[in-house]
Amino acid sequence: MRRELALPALLFALAAPAMAASDNSEAIAKLLAEPLAETSPASLRMASFMLGKGFKRGLDDMDGYVYLQKLLVQHALALAAQHPQQALEYKSAAVPMTYNLAANTWIGWGEGQVGAIGEAHQRLGMEAARKNIELAAEVGLGPERRRNGYWMLGAHQLAASDYDAAKESFATSAALGKESDNAASTAMAQGWVHVAQILSGIDETAELDAVKARLRTLGEDGAYYADQYAVALDVLKERRGEDAD
Repeated sequence: MRRELALPALLFALAAPAMAASDNSEAIAKLLAEPLAETSPASLRMASFMLGKGFKRGLDDMDGYVYLQKLLVQHALALAAQHPQQALEYKSAAVPMTYNLAANTWIGWGEGQVGAIGEAHQRLGMEAARKNIELAAEVGLGPERRRNGYWMLGAHQLAASDYDAAKESFATSAALGKESDNAASTAMAQGWVHVAQILSGIDETAELDAVKARLRTLGEDGAYYADQYAVALDVLKERRGEDAD
C-alpha cells in the first residue's frame, strides 16, 4: 500500500498491463485500429488506467470517476458473457478495475488522498471489493494477488463498522500472504485485525504496536504499511465522532 500519485503502489501493480501499454506507441496504435464497435481486453485495461489518471484517482471528480469506472466494469463483464472463449481475458481485465474502484472509494486513506466520498460511492466500493474477490478466484489468480481483494473488502467493512466481518477478511488476507511467502503483507494484514479490534472497543494497541515495529524492519513497503494504521484509525474514529489517539 505504498503511495504513488497519492494512492498505493498496489493499485499500480494491479494495473501494470495497462500502464505498460500506455508507454508503448505500437500497442496504442493497435488499440486505436480496433473497429468502433469492438473493445478488446487490452483496450479495457487502457481505458481504466487512463480514467484513473485523468481523474487523478477521483480527487477532482469522484462522481465522474466512480460512474465511468463502474461502466467499464459492466462492459468488461458483459463482453465476458458474450464471448465465452475470451471470458477469462475480459474478467482478468475487470480484476484491477474492481480493485481500483474499491480502493478509490475507501475513506481510510486520509485527507487529500481521495475526493469527496459519499454513501453511494462507499456502497459501490464494497460491491467492487466483493466482485474483485470473485473474479480473482474465477480467473485463477494466485494467493499473492487474491490477498489484495480480501484486504480491500476488510477495509470497506471497517468503514461500515462491521468489525467481525472485517477481522475475517483481514485474517484471510494474512493467510494468503503467508501462503505466498510475503512476510510484509502477512504482518500488515494481521495489523488490520488489531485495528478492527481497537475500533470494536477491544484494546489491542500493544499488539498493533508490535506489528508496526516488525513492519518497520521489512523495508519501505513495511514502513508505509505501519504508518497507514494511524491514518485510518484517525479517519474512522473521527467519522464516529471520537477523539483520535
